[in-house]
Amino acid sequence: MELQTLWLDRAEIQDNLSQDGSTDSYYLAAISRSASLSLADSQTSFWLVLRGEAQLSCREGTFQLQAGDWVALDRDSRPTLLSEKRTLAIALAMPTDQTFEQSDLPPIHTGRGRVDKHGMRLALRLWRNVGCFESGKRLSTPDTDAAVRRILHFLSSLQDDLHRMVDRCPGRSLRRKRQVFARMQRARLYLDGNAGHQIRLSELAGLCNFSVWYFTKTFHALYEEGPRQAMAHVRLQQASDLLERTSLSVGEVGAACGFESPCSFARAFRAHYGTTASDYRSVRRLGKAPDHAKRSSA
Repeated sequence: MELQTLWLDRAEIQDNLSQDGSTDSYYLAAISRSASLSLADSQTSFWLVLRGEAQLSCREGTFQLQAGDWVALDRDSRPTLLSEKRTLAIALAMPTDQTFEQSDLPPIHTGRGRVDKHGMRLALRLWRNVGCFESGKRLSTPDTDAAVRRILHFLSSLQDDLHRMVDRCPGRSLRRKRQVFARMQRARLYLDGNAGHQIRLSELAGLCNFSVWYFTKTFHALYEEGPRQAMAHVRLQQASDLLERTSLSVGEVGAACGFESPCSFARAFRAHYGTTASDYRSVRRLGKAPDHAKRSSA
C-alpha cells in the first residue's frame, strides 16, 4: 500500500485529484479555512467535518455538513468539498480497485451519519499521526499498511448501524447483500441530497437498476418506512435545520424544501413536530428543544 498526504489551507484549491494510475494508493487529506478539494472519477471516499461547516457536492446531490457529520461516497460520485472560514475537515480517497469483499480490510459503506466529540478527537489523532498536516508526504513502508488498516477500521466502526442493515437486504450471499445495500444507499443519499426537489420513485429505482416494485419493497425492508415517507421526513428535517440556522421566512423555508404551498408546509410541520414552524424557530434559537417536537431519525 502507498499513502499520500495532502493539506489544503487558506483558500487553496485542488481540482480533480486522481490516483494517477496507481491501484493501491490512498490519499489522506485535510481541508481547512475556505480551501476546496474535488476528486476525479473512480475513487471511493470518506469525508468528516471536525470543526465549522462545509458544503459537499456530488452526483448524489448537495449536503450541508456541520461538525461531526460524515459522508461516505462510492467511486462514481465526483465529490467536491468547500470549507468555510473556520472549518477543518478530513477525507480519505481510496483506490479504484478497492474490493473489501475479497480482502481482510473492513468494509466502508456508502452513506452518512454523525460522530461524537470523542470520535472526532480520535480521527484528528489518526490523521496527525500519519503526517497529514505535512502536505505532500508519500509513504510506502510496512508501517504504512498498519496505518491504513487502523484508519479503515476506525472509519468502519463509525458505520456500525449500516453494517447491521446489510442483513436486511435480499440475497443469498453476503457479497450480493452488500451489492444491493450499496445501490440502495446511493438512492437514499440522492434522496437526502435533493430534498428541495420533486423526485419520482422511478428516478430512485433507476439509480439502483431495480424495478419500482422491487425498489419499494427493498426500501421498506431496509429502512422500515416507504420511500415517500422518507422523502417527507428528509424535507421536514431540512426545514427544521433552515429554521434554526437561517433568516429565511417560514414561507421561503417551505419552498426551499419542496413543499407546494405555505399551507401544506405548515400542516406537515405541525403534524410532525407538534408545533408551528415559527414557534419551533423561536424555541430552538433560545437553545431549547420544543416540548412536543418529534425529531425524525430518518
